[in-house]
Amino acid sequence: MSGDPTMRDLIDLWVSVQAWLFETLVSPVLFHFGLMAWYEPGYSAVEFVMLGVVQIAVIAVGMRYFERRWPLEKAGPDDGLIMVDRVYTVLNKLGVIPLAIFILTYPLVQEVELAVRSWGYSPPRLERLLPWIGDNALASFLVYFVLYDFAAYWLHRGQHAFGWWWALHSLHHSQRRMTVWTDDRNHVIDDLLITLALVLFSQFVGVQPGEYVVILMVGRLIESWSHANVDMSFGWLGERLLVGPRFHRLHHALSTPAERHIQDHNFAPVFPIWDILFGTAIYDGKVRPTGVDDAAVDADNGRGWIVQQATVFGRFALALMPRFRRRASAR
Repeated sequence: MSGDPTMRDLIDLWVSVQAWLFETLVSPVLFHFGLMAWYEPGYSAVEFVMLGVVQIAVIAVGMRYFERRWPLEKAGPDDGLIMVDRVYTVLNKLGVIPLAIFILTYPLVQEVELAVRSWGYSPPRLERLLPWIGDNALASFLVYFVLYDFAAYWLHRGQHAFGWWWALHSLHHSQRRMTVWTDDRNHVIDDLLITLALVLFSQFVGVQPGEYVVILMVGRLIESWSHANVDMSFGWLGERLLVGPRFHRLHHALSTPAERHIQDHNFAPVFPIWDILFGTAIYDGKVRPTGVDDAAVDADNGRGWIVQQATVFGRFALALMPRFRRRASAR
C-alpha cells in the first residue's frame, strides 16, 4: 500500500503540469485565433508532447546506453548519416509532425465517426465481448494492443506491396546506419496514411482515445528498440514473443542477388506471431548490412530532412503517374 500514495502523487503532478502548460501556452493561442473548438484536442495534444519528452529521454538515455555498450556495428564512415534520424525523432516524438497530421485528419475522422454512428453502428467494448476481462485495465490494454499490432502488420505489408507506397516507405529503408533513431525516419505522407488508418481501425474496434495514446507510446518505444544497433538477442523463445533488434534488422537487410526479397519478411512491429502465422518470418544468426540496393533511394543518405522529404515526394508522384515515370526514364 505504501506505493499507492506515491503513484497518486506522480499522476497528480503529471496532470498539474499538463494543465499548467495548456493554460499558459496553448489556451491563449486558441482563444486569440478563435479556435476554442479545438480546446479538448489541444489539451490532449499537450499530453502527447509530454509523453514524447519521456520517449526521447528513454531513447537517449536508456536505449543509447545499450548501443554504446554492446554495438553490433562499430563506429564507421556512415556515422554522420544518423544525425537526420535524430531530427525525425524529435519532430515526431514532440508532436510537430503528429500535430500537423492531426489537424489534417481530425475533421475526416470526426465525419467518419458521425457517419458510422448514423448507420446505427456502435464500436464494441471488450467488456461486453470478453466478459472475463471485467474491469482489468491491463488485460483490456493487452487485447487492444494485439489488435493494433495486427493492423500495423498488414499496413506494413502494404507499404512494401504497392509501388506508390514503397516510394514513400523506401526513405525509412534507405538508412545504411540503423539505430534507435531510425524508427521515425518516414515521409510525412507515409506517416499520415498510417496514422489515419490506425486511428480509424482503433475507433472501429472500440479503442478509447486515452487507451490509443498509451498503445501508441508503448508500441513506438518497442519499435525504436527494434531498430537499435545492439548485439543482443531475446533468446529462442523471446525472439518469437517480441520483436527485437536482431529480428527487425533482417527486415532492413540490404538485398543481394541471392536474397532479392529479403526485406519482404519480418514485418511485425511488436509481435512476431503475425510473421510466423502468415509465413513471413525468418530467423537466422547472420549479420547483414542495411539499406536499399537502389542508387536513387540510397542517395537519400547524406541529405537533410527538407531535401529528403522533397525528393521522396518526387518519387511518390512519379510512382502515381506511370506515363510521366516512363518519360522521365527515357530522358
